[in-house]
Amino acid sequence: MLRTRLATAAVAIPSLWVFIVYASPPLFAGFIVLVTAIALYEYFAMALPDHLPERVGGAILGLLVAAGVATRNPALWGAAVSITVVAGFVSLLARRDDLPGAAHRLGLGVLGVLYVGFFVPHTILLRELPDVGWRWLLFTIGAVFGSDTGGYFAGRAYGKHKLMASVSPSKTVEGAIGAIVGAVLGALLVHLLLHRGLGTREVVLLAVVMSVLAQFGDLCESALKRAFGAKDSGWIIPGHGGILDRLDSLLFPFVFAYYYAATQGG
Repeated sequence: MLRTRLATAAVAIPSLWVFIVYASPPLFAGFIVLVTAIALYEYFAMALPDHLPERVGGAILGLLVAAGVATRNPALWGAAVSITVVAGFVSLLARRDDLPGAAHRLGLGVLGVLYVGFFVPHTILLRELPDVGWRWLLFTIGAVFGSDTGGYFAGRAYGKHKLMASVSPSKTVEGAIGAIVGAVLGALLVHLLLHRGLGTREVVLLAVVMSVLAQFGDLCESALKRAFGAKDSGWIIPGHGGILDRLDSLLFPFVFAYYYAATQGG
């Protein structure tokens, strides 16, 4: 498994690097929309495997939210969220014989539309920041990949104290600390190579925050998979599972990076 993961990463990381730097805005946006669609499919396949209408409706509404975020059209994504809630209540009232189950599915539907449909397109917003967007995107990916790598190897070498065994039995406190160290190293590397506009202290603080958010996102998706009885969200990436399995640690850092960079003027 480790060999497969490393082989996939060896191909994916350079390809991703080139794509982020050189792809045209429409091509990049189209790619992210495709990723969002796959992630929505994976989420609803896990969350509502026996309810096809809700799965299809949730995926469509999630894509509408994504389109609204990507085009900076609050009316579009706001309407999609509103329709999600209203349609969920219509379904709730239509299934009066199973109110607990219908309410449960309503919550899962709203969560999926927002978790995937709202968060993933922030990747587009981050890259489109004038002049430095692609640098911020690579900086965030460097910090998160460093966090994942540091956490993996520190956990294997030194992990003894469980971090949250009921959610992710393999996660340890030592691994979490190693993840923060790895995030700082990854962020500093990207900073030296590509993003020299940040101060060293700022880079370290941002890396720590991104590592914490990455680990939080990883735990959140682990909790969802455990609740849904799924080992992986999908199979599309060899050795890594599905799209959501790779995005889980990136989503919250991407959103944080966008709003941080936007408020700093890029």
